[in-house]
Amino acid sequence: MKTGNPAKVMLSPKAQYNLKNAKQYFRDHLQVGDYYAQEHVVQGEWFGQGAERLELQGVVKEKDFIALCEGNHPGTGERLTLRKNTTRTTDGKETANRRIFYDFTISPPKSVSIVGLYGNERIVKIHDEAVRKSMREMEQFALTRVRKMGRSDDRETGNVIGASFRHETSRALDPHLHTHCILMNATFDPVEKRWKALQNFEMLKAQKFIENLYYHELAKGLKKIGYSIENNARDFEIQGITSGLIGKFSKRHQQIDDAVKAHILDGKSVRNVKEFRAQIAHEKRDRKIKESTADKLRSHWGEQMTDAERASLATKNASNPGARKRPDLRAIVDWADEHLFERKSVVEDYQLKAAALARGRGEDFILEKLNFEIEKRQYLKDERGHKITSRATLGRELKIVQMAQNGKGKYVPFCEN
Repeated sequence: MKTGNPAKVMLSPKAQYNLKNAKQYFRDHLQVGDYYAQEHVVQGEWFGQGAERLELQGVVKEKDFIALCEGNHPGTGERLTLRKNTTRTTDGKETANRRIFYDFTISPPKSVSIVGLYGNERIVKIHDEAVRKSMREMEQFALTRVRKMGRSDDRETGNVIGASFRHETSRALDPHLHTHCILMNATFDPVEKRWKALQNFEMLKAQKFIENLYYHELAKGLKKIGYSIENNARDFEIQGITSGLIGKFSKRHQQIDDAVKAHILDGKSVRNVKEFRAQIAHEKRDRKIKESTADKLRSHWGEQMTDAERASLATKNASNPGARKRPDLRAIVDWADEHLFERKSVVEDYQLKAAALARGRGEDFILEKLNFEIEKRQYLKDERGHKITSRATLGRELKIVQMAQNGKGKYVPFCEN
């Protein structure tokens, strides 16, 4: 069984069900990252229209975060959502009764972490802005359940209560830029005019779109300050950063690899390698390192690199943006359309956007321009507006149906029996 080099996950979602663990997660992880430095605290930042409605802006304060975890209004202390009990007992066993929050962790390709954290703060700012834009789009997919007057469906709300926390190292203290985007399990229903539980399944379905939007914004920002990128099947890397250097700063990945291999060599089975790796990552977490600072870590990283590897990073610190090439959005969407509709007759609109963003990754265009180009195609949509089909696809299917109908009784069957 192959365990090494798994597909990289840029947007990794995880639900938190346990209230006690949620509080501890904020204090011991979100606020401090993976190393302790004197007076070092990660400054979380509120985002989302739901947060604005609650007048939550700027730095995330512990009392407000904990209040929301408990399902209370951070300003008044009153109940925000209906369900209060976080656990219930069924057949003598205690099980989770309420999701506290969802943690969507966003991370760039490893080469971006290495170059950005070793010496180019502009890359960190580009990452931050790409995360913000991606979360604004993800917010549009927020839903809540509707269970009134015989209805049993979901309603779009388009608002979330979000808190982002940027971290910069792995548990092995390698450069690992990533942002935890916490979405509280609450959204405001504009029709019923009350706070209700958040339905995130449409967000999960649109995950590939959000990933490719983040990659596009990140790559576009890197190009603007003089970097070249090399696309691959999954994401991209900064040109000139060798696989050897990337492997050198992927110790956490190697630790998990070794643990999985040891488990298999002991004769134990692994039903799902991806899930087992996540379990190993959670169970075999190194203790947080005390008395580390950003400067000490950069010095430590520099000592692990050869002169040539350090030089490969240094030459990319100078801004040398090339002449901007006007993107051919029509050709980009043509490719995405052909790529998707040759396999399916109906797709989600965000699948089309995801394919187009991957095709035009890093080119000089914004999402609004891409949306405009797609709208010009006048795709046929369902009531909610996400499922689409092209008129050409519909025409081909109608032609097939007509051929079947017109051909009835015209030919002798192959077998009479």
